[in-house]
Amino acid sequence: MDIVQILTAAGAAAVIWFVVGGGLYMNPLVAKIFKKAEGSPGYKIWKKQSTHLLITFLGVLVQGLLWAFVFYLVHPVLPGTFWLDTLFFGLGLFVVKIIPRFIDMAIQTTYPKSLLAVEFVNGTISCFVMSAIFAWLL
Repeated sequence: MDIVQILTAAGAAAVIWFVVGGGLYMNPLVAKIFKKAEGSPGYKIWKKQSTHLLITFLGVLVQGLLWAFVFYLVHPVLPGTFWLDTLFFGLGLFVVKIIPRFIDMAIQTTYPKSLLAVEFVNGTISCFVMSAIFAWLL
């Protein structure tokens, strides 16, 4: 196992997803959706945006490390092309990460439905962004 390669891919995936996620979450359309949800009991407002961004990045980095390791392990059974590896691994992440989280949040929390939709779309995009980085670097 090439640990340096895994760490590099995980770091790259985290940084790239953080930039892409910034565009997805901080664009004017999504900003309006989040602004409308500010009074909801299921929505946390951070006192310091820098703390929120740091914790978010660390969470993305941990996910990147875990998913890079999993990709490295399953890579031998993937089709072997960039596009198909991205598609198959991205779908796998979607099934094990996005669907259970979405269902759980939809039925057990007071998180606003509009924000759930944003999380579903952006989370799905994140699965394929990370998968593409892993398919490229690993």
